[in-house]
Amino acid sequence: MSIREVDNCQELTETEGLRKRKFVETAHQKIEEASQFIRRKIPYSGHFLAPKRLWLKRVPTTNCDVVIIFPSGTKDSILLWLLSKLRQSPGLTIHVRNHASTHNSAFYITASFPTLLKAAEEYHLFKALKPDKGGGLKEFCVQELSCYENSHDKEHFYTSEERQWLILRILESIRAKNTDSNAVPGLTLIEGQPIIPKCLVAGVIKQVFPLHDPAVLEMLQKTWVRDIFSRQPLDEIAEYFGVKIGMYFAWLGHYTTALVIPAVVGLIFWSISNGKNQTLEDAGYVIFSVFNIVWVTTYLQAWKRYSAELAFRWGTLDQRDDLLADPRPLFRGPLHISPVTKRPEPYHAAWKRHAFRYCVSVPVIMACLVLVFCIMAVSLQIQDYWDTFVRNHSLPNWLCYLPKILLAVVISLMDEAYFKIAVWLNDRVVHTNCRRVTTLVLRKD
Repeated sequence: MSIREVDNCQELTETEGLRKRKFVETAHQKIEEASQFIRRKIPYSGHFLAPKRLWLKRVPTTNCDVVIIFPSGTKDSILLWLLSKLRQSPGLTIHVRNHASTHNSAFYITASFPTLLKAAEEYHLFKALKPDKGGGLKEFCVQELSCYENSHDKEHFYTSEERQWLILRILESIRAKNTDSNAVPGLTLIEGQPIIPKCLVAGVIKQVFPLHDPAVLEMLQKTWVRDIFSRQPLDEIAEYFGVKIGMYFAWLGHYTTALVIPAVVGLIFWSISNGKNQTLEDAGYVIFSVFNIVWVTTYLQAWKRYSAELAFRWGTLDQRDDLLADPRPLFRGPLHISPVTKRPEPYHAAWKRHAFRYCVSVPVIMACLVLVFCIMAVSLQIQDYWDTFVRNHSLPNWLCYLPKILLAVVISLMDEAYFKIAVWLNDRVVHTNCRRVTTLVLRKD
């Protein structure tokens, strides 16, 4: 082969390589342009076409208890300001993360063991004593750390619920200073006011929530959710979800079990009196009504004893009231110096609250009661008319239940309406305490 032929072969090879390279580059460019076009036209598809490097760089944050999520588009100045306020609290470990799929920034927060010890003593957390130290529950004291169970194990000394509760209280204890009054645009902070609750209500913070423990959740799935015939693991539920959730499921199980008695008695009365003469049927209804009164009274006393037992076991029976609790974030009014805390706090005159209560709340509640009475009377009339209609036209007996079904639907709709009215009334009254608001909403509802 001559030199000219060799040169021609090399030239052809180089030309072919350049063509392939240009083809690959053009293909990559076209794919990238198509990806950008689809992300512009269909925003949700952009999450699926996100570059692979974003997913590869996602490393789960370990040792995290509480997460603070910010709305998308939150300014960096607000994030840096809040981050500086959180880092002023010693012992908190904060990891800043940016969620690429939702464009939300987040703070992943945990606390060191000494910080949790100090917080447990400050917020009067009850912990179990060792059996040789007397057993039972006692308010935690750092100097007596060796007297408590699992004091040698830093990882398991606190339950996940206790850790998250303590960290949440630490976050709520971070307060504003004079220089923070206009740190966030559109939000006015008063000196000494908790920053996190105020930012949460104002929308500066989207959510504050604890993280789940997958191992504990899997255990509860096996021993509680899937095993429907076993007793509820109430201690594990209260330990993981908190005492309020544990008490709710304890009441649910206790009430469901207690309902077996009136169900059996009612079935017996129904089988005896159904289809017999009217006198026997009426007597059965009267006797069963008296039985229900006795059963309800007995059940309330039984639940009172059982709930006190659970409260003692979980350390909430003698829980002290927080006399220096801060006003709820939605409490509004002109600033006055509090005679207790000696700090400026929103003030709402008591006479305004009483005037709204007696001039608006009481009439609205009375009107709702009258409406309920009228609906009940109308439903009874409809039931009597419908029973007569079914009997005269020889229709199936199951049609007699149609008015009852209609009444159940009306009751559900009225319950939703009454709850919204109760919330509106309490918001207008402007209560200071969150617990007071919850109590009155449930009472009015």
